[in-house]
Amino acid sequence: MDPDTLLKTVSALLWKLADDAARTLRDPLGGLQALSGEHSALQDKLLEPLADVPDNHALLRLLRDVLGDVTDAASPVRAHGWKRAPEAARGLALVLTDGGSRAVLAVSPGPDDTGPTVDVVVTPGVTFSSAHPDGLWSVTAEAQSQDAWTASFSPGGASVTPAGTATITLDHRAQITCGPADGPHISMDALHLTTTASPQVPFAVELGVLGFQAAVLPPALSSFLGDSAATTTHKTDFAVLASRADGLRFKDGGARLELPVSLNLPGVTARRFALELDHDDTGVVLRPSLSLFAKPPALPLRADLDGLGLSLPFSFTRDRIGVDPVRIAANFPTGMGIELAAGPVAGCGAVQQRGEAGSGAYAGVLDIDLGVVRVQAIGLLQLPVNGKQLSFLVLLGAEFGYPGIQLSFGFALDAVGGLVGVNRRVDEERLRGLILDGNADRVLFPGNAVARADEIAGSLEACFPVARGRFVIGPMVRITWGGRIVSLSAALIVDLPDPVRAFLVGRLVIALPDPVVPLIRLQANVFGKIDPGVPSVELLATLTGSRIVGLPVAGEFFLLLRGGRDAVFVLSAGGFHPRYARPPGVPQLQRLSMDLGNGIISLRAEAYLALTSNSLQFGAKLHLDAVIAGCGVEGYLGLDALFVWEPTLSFSVHVYAGVAVLAFGERLASIGLDFTLEGPAPWHAFGTGTISVLFWDVSLDFDERWGELPGASPQAEDILPLLRDALARPDAWTAERSPADRSGLRYTDAANGSLARGEVAAPDATFRVSQKVVPLERPITRFHRVGVPGQTWRITAVERATDQPMDTFGPLTQPFVPGEFFAMNDEEQLSRPAFEDCTSGVRLSDTDVQMGTRHLVDESYETGYKVEPDWFTGFPVPDSGKPLPGAGAFVLEGFARLARAAERADRWRAAQRPIDTMKVEILQ
Repeated sequence: MDPDTLLKTVSALLWKLADDAARTLRDPLGGLQALSGEHSALQDKLLEPLADVPDNHALLRLLRDVLGDVTDAASPVRAHGWKRAPEAARGLALVLTDGGSRAVLAVSPGPDDTGPTVDVVVTPGVTFSSAHPDGLWSVTAEAQSQDAWTASFSPGGASVTPAGTATITLDHRAQITCGPADGPHISMDALHLTTTASPQVPFAVELGVLGFQAAVLPPALSSFLGDSAATTTHKTDFAVLASRADGLRFKDGGARLELPVSLNLPGVTARRFALELDHDDTGVVLRPSLSLFAKPPALPLRADLDGLGLSLPFSFTRDRIGVDPVRIAANFPTGMGIELAAGPVAGCGAVQQRGEAGSGAYAGVLDIDLGVVRVQAIGLLQLPVNGKQLSFLVLLGAEFGYPGIQLSFGFALDAVGGLVGVNRRVDEERLRGLILDGNADRVLFPGNAVARADEIAGSLEACFPVARGRFVIGPMVRITWGGRIVSLSAALIVDLPDPVRAFLVGRLVIALPDPVVPLIRLQANVFGKIDPGVPSVELLATLTGSRIVGLPVAGEFFLLLRGGRDAVFVLSAGGFHPRYARPPGVPQLQRLSMDLGNGIISLRAEAYLALTSNSLQFGAKLHLDAVIAGCGVEGYLGLDALFVWEPTLSFSVHVYAGVAVLAFGERLASIGLDFTLEGPAPWHAFGTGTISVLFWDVSLDFDERWGELPGASPQAEDILPLLRDALARPDAWTAERSPADRSGLRYTDAANGSLARGEVAAPDATFRVSQKVVPLERPITRFHRVGVPGQTWRITAVERATDQPMDTFGPLTQPFVPGEFFAMNDEEQLSRPAFEDCTSGVRLSDTDVQMGTRHLVDESYETGYKVEPDWFTGFPVPDSGKPLPGAGAFVLEGFARLARAAERADRWRAAQRPIDTMKVEILQ
């Protein structure tokens, strides 16, 4: 908690408390008159002494406990009335008199609950000391000022520099105990409160606590640990400081203070004891917390408890100032670990609080070794507190001892597990980053789970955040080969419900010749995504921490299969050609690389290979750096090749190389070549070569073309006959049922067969005609990869067999390969999608459908019901198997009015009783 926020919260409560206390004295202050003969700073402001101060307010009761009877004429501190201005409300003034000097502290209620005003008036030289023989408090006050010192304070007011010095001390001489003696409690031997102000030292309040002890262990837990009578910490002292500059904090720290601690429990080691300041709606909350390590006697257990403590609320209300014993509460440990060591069975577990105290978020880890199998479980739990959704996530794994469960051919099942989450979802970006950064073992069978509980729980929280109404499930498996020479861990994580998404995460490790001391270690982290809604399949793998005979190896692999409107196919190892424009959703990939240097000579090799729906790309680069103290050789050799077969076959091969000799950081001689060959028909070669020796440079540029375009272009097919044939095919004309249809009719097998063959159509169907020969409604310049004159095809009219036109509405689209119909340059060939949606046909109006001959149908399936008694209204209940009285209306409707089957069924249902009273059993 921030100290400034604590001070603002407590100050607001104290201002409100003082204002409320002053308002309760309205009646006793009403008849008091102003005193005469006072100092000019007090004249007409200080009123007569109060005859009685009621004790119906906590602040007034505390005033009487500390100062005694302030209405007694013999008391050095008297309670007077106060009127700071003629129109101001009357307030309470505490007046300290020392000879002819006075010190006045007055509180006046503010108008409209704006907060009180506190006035301080000090005349030169005031000293006061009081100790009640039968009281708990002793008070000392001293104020010095050359001239009269006056100041006013109010909520939100500016800081006031004192015109003199003042010191007030309060001491509580008896022990204070809060909480039950046989349970969690705290105690203090004494309290010492000091308030100081001077021109050099800003106003500050310091509360010293002497002999502080805490017993934070519940009786049952302390007895379990060994001794219920010795669970109190040793006595310690601390101080709390409040000032405008530093806020409300511990004097030796911020809002949290670490204290030395020890316990007299056998087998218990106290690791940490801390005090923390917080606030709530009524005041300050003090939270002592204890962290310890314990081994109960005669039990094969070791326990680690962190953050075990209490919440002690200090209230500032009109009913109570101090600790509220009713609200003292024990805090559940923020972390708890247990270790079991019982011969062949061993294990450990931990529970840890996540986030802020009281957030209701917990993480738990369990690791048990049963000899034959080792079980690990990691769980996240969010309780429904503060409006948060109840959710949980469990990661479970069972690892079999070496050599695992043999599957044959050297393969073995090494581990199985799963992931289950309720009201959780998958954060795709965070999960992808976790896997590809080499941290897949935080999700896939994490080792040493108890020691790594915090990092594993943090990763699970980030990758599977809380989401109302969503579920996550993911089976996991780990398979090895050759005695763990090859190890594959994989999980298929499904995010439900709609939209359904599936994610494949995996980790492949190849270690040769021995997994313990491998000469070759290849580790690939895999992340895949399956989206049925697109549909698409995406797979990305990266080599992380891989080495071959000590030489680092890196690179990324990518596969994308996507359908729908943006259909594309991409397969790459190490990236793409520099001229290739990556389709949407394809990431920039790291080159396949290997460092072959030995510390003196640096030799790095890079390569890539990519295959897309219309191109093949590959390349490599070798870079040499053999330079010591600025002297040596630098060189490089590279190749980039691109082959494109849509719309025509073409290729581009770029070769570049160079070498330079350096002396003391300066180039002595170098040679370079940059060459590109494109083709075929025609061929194009261009590039440059350079030679440099000292200050002499020679370069040679070339640009050559040869060969000719094909003499005779292939003859394109005639499009019109192909279109006619396509439109004459039965499958070009189809009937499409409305997706919103909710008809209660079911068709016979014969009717379904006729519908499937297109012999008949449902009455509410929409007809459509479509073809895949050529895109409609847009100009084309190619057909089947052959150039054609620019032309546009469209459907202008649709006629019945009787030569009467039919209305059309709305175009239909189909995916077409753009390279087969449109001219594209080299950049478009690489960047445009492999398929584009283009107009392929039209829909036909359903109002022009010719109805077939009316005939009676067998509706026994629809009308053969076993009906609950009294369900029908208006006619007797029919026997099972006989036509219902309403069945005849369906036959008559065929002659009286044309109606769709869905409408007839809905009307029939509407004539019956409400659906929530229906109970119908359909007879088979």
